[in-house]
Amino acid sequence: MATRSSDKLAQLLLEESFLRDNGALTWDFRQFHGRIAVEKLLWSVVDDIKPANLRISEEWPAPHVEGKGESAVIEVFFDFDTDAGSAVGLLHGAPDDSSPYGFKARAIYTRLESLKGTEYPEAHPRGHGYTPERRGENWLQHRERERSFEDRDPEVLIVGSGQAGLMTAAHLTQLGVTSLIIDKHERVGDNWRKRYHSLNLHNPIEMNHFPYLPFPDHYPEYLPKDVIANWLEIYARYLDLDIWTSTEFEGADYDYSVDSWSATVRRSDGTTRALRPKHIVLATGGIGGKPNIPKLPGLDSFTGETMHSSEFGGGEAYAGKKAVVVGVGSSAHDIALDLHQHGATVTMVQRSPVIINNVETANLAYAAYFDGTPAELVDIRYGVGLINPLRFANSQTYHQFAKERDAELLRGLELAGLRLGDGFEGAGWLDLFLRTGGGYYLNVGASEVIVSGGIKVLQADRIDEFVPQGVRLDDGGVLDADLVVLATGYQNRKTEVAQQFGEEVAERVGEIAGLDEEGEWANVWRPTAQRGLWFNGGGINQVRPASRRLALLIKGDLNNLIPDSLRRDVTPGRQED
Repeated sequence: MATRSSDKLAQLLLEESFLRDNGALTWDFRQFHGRIAVEKLLWSVVDDIKPANLRISEEWPAPHVEGKGESAVIEVFFDFDTDAGSAVGLLHGAPDDSSPYGFKARAIYTRLESLKGTEYPEAHPRGHGYTPERRGENWLQHRERERSFEDRDPEVLIVGSGQAGLMTAAHLTQLGVTSLIIDKHERVGDNWRKRYHSLNLHNPIEMNHFPYLPFPDHYPEYLPKDVIANWLEIYARYLDLDIWTSTEFEGADYDYSVDSWSATVRRSDGTTRALRPKHIVLATGGIGGKPNIPKLPGLDSFTGETMHSSEFGGGEAYAGKKAVVVGVGSSAHDIALDLHQHGATVTMVQRSPVIINNVETANLAYAAYFDGTPAELVDIRYGVGLINPLRFANSQTYHQFAKERDAELLRGLELAGLRLGDGFEGAGWLDLFLRTGGGYYLNVGASEVIVSGGIKVLQADRIDEFVPQGVRLDDGGVLDADLVVLATGYQNRKTEVAQQFGEEVAERVGEIAGLDEEGEWANVWRPTAQRGLWFNGGGINQVRPASRRLALLIKGDLNNLIPDSLRRDVTPGRQED
């Protein structure tokens, strides 16, 4: 890189090579596809980032070869320093006789690991763990006063105390950054605790460990919602995080003259509090957004009970009732099964194709987590696996394998009237999860009930309109109903941004989540076009590695380490500074 020699770089990189960076080279989450794009990136950042001291990593596995012949992959972990801190990289190489090294890199993943001048706290610091600032103050009084923020402002305000909010705060605390989490619920974990009765995770516990505190060995493979809820509460207490529950975030305005927010929060007693954090992290996740309520003809005339899936608590109250569930995604299937198991007659209304796989088949996509390999090592390997062209091709291959493995189940579902799909260009649910977050179901029991006829499926194009007693069909018949559940997802968080920060900020930031043009999640875990505004969310296995990068990026901003050339937040207000 120091020589900016394209010829030398060509000896290292295949023409079809890729680089994905999480903060180390770009202070962002970016991807570059093709040797020319990678070269352009490297030459553009070398002066500001000053990468140096590249070396084989001693912390991660030694270089080795996976596979044989043309399919062989050379895996190399490496460390390097930058002007701001240290980074780790993972290189996947392929044998190549034209290179003096015998191989060339096909895929490279780099991520920020630490910042200069910011050391993680030593284990068990000497003394009592605090310095009294008032005569006679004990540790509990000291922490209560700190948590009140009565005479200071947090550097970071985090909205939401789910896994994303808690992990962000945990990493910020380790970096010496003061943060305050606020949550509208009465208790930490209520975002899981108050969801529908039968909810369990559909991926195994090995994928879902939290940083600094892994789950106990006796916890079950598939975590029930109440176990997760209680774990979030335990985690917050264990790490002694500063949290205000029963507190609503009302909104904020950015003051470019002092580079901070003027935020307003409403406490449980109705009083408001003004805070001036440097950064705000929205960690409310998909279920923190506004429910998506479709306009269904005649629904307002229905005299039974109507609710969104976010309001559904359980099926106990509907024994002997007739229920219509609009939607065929994960929540729709779980709710339909719960209602059926409690004695309701259930019909699911399908509006678009759905991808179905048995959960055992789905878990084969994450097999690397289940052989005893530490989750942190699997996380970094998945970092290179998320390079978009490689990820997409692998998703297509996996989807075809999954369809063949579950062929008998899928045939039965189609005979039962369910319309199956393949996702975007045949890439299945793995790809759809990143694009839309929905449109699939990993079967944990509902599919067999559908096949047996215990849960009926009705295609939406057969519905004429809703009527007071239920649903009028295209043949004039009426499907009676006592309950309609709209399992129709949530609006994009952009609507939440508009409400809390204004339309101008919402338009500046753009869509939240979904794949951007490079293949990264848009505006999640990374800087946005609005200075000081960040988003965190996703599954636990996504949030675990990404939250640390987000915390490092915020700390880097607070320490003025981010070069102006790599900022995304050059807004009109900032240009006037």
